[in-house]
Amino acid sequence: MFLRISIYALLLFIAVSCKRESVNGNNTVALSGTWRINYYWDQKDETSDFAGYNFMFNSGGVLMAHGNSGTTITGTWSETSTKFTINFGSDPVLSELNSEWLKTERSGTVIKLKDDNPSQDDQLHFIKN
Repeated sequence: MFLRISIYALLLFIAVSCKRESVNGNNTVALSGTWRINYYWDQKDETSDFAGYNFMFNSGGVLMAHGNSGTTITGTWSETSTKFTINFGSDPVLSELNSEWLKTERSGTVIKLKDDNPSQDDQLHFIKN
């Protein structure tokens, strides 16, 4: 009986002590390294529109896009267990990525997203450089 109570007390202590690194339920812990888009579909393959961009998903929800011309565009990102949100404001090229995407795959080397609207077939895939 004492052992059972001790185990429950220990489990309760562990559950209460756990710390989540999130902001308003959205995870914004940095994804290490630089990433590039290796597939973007919006009614047709538009991957080439993003050639030359490298993306950094920094902590605090800061998303940096570095272009070949030396330009850096700052946006925001966040994710939950099922969604991945990107916002580059009104940038003429990168605003195409602005959306609350559904995650279809997420690992240390791949992020695959699709439009959260079932009537759309948009897809966005990042791979780690």
